Amino acid sequence: MSTSLAASLALFCSLPPLLWLALRDPKRLRSLRRQGSPPANPGTRRLLATIVALPGIALAGLALWPPFLIWMGGITLAGWLFAQALAPNRPRDC
Repeated sequence: MSTSLAASLALFCSLPPLLWLALRDPKRLRSLRRQGSPPANPGTRRLLATIVALPGIALAGLALWPPFLIWMGGITLAGWLFAQALAPNRPRDC
């Protein structure tokens, strides 16, 4: 399997649960004071965090180190972008 294909598949599997975690983050919802969208409970958050990490664990377990490093960078970047996009007081002029 090629490096880019393995990294892309791993990111494809990790991004949806990471986005769900970002959307249901209790601190973010508290700061927005949203009543309609309840935060995820701790058990659900732990399960989703495990699902986010599983593709990276699989890549490391198979000793596919270049795709693992690409996955690590991609998931970190995606988490940062999700946090910036969902921030309640993000600057609009930058």
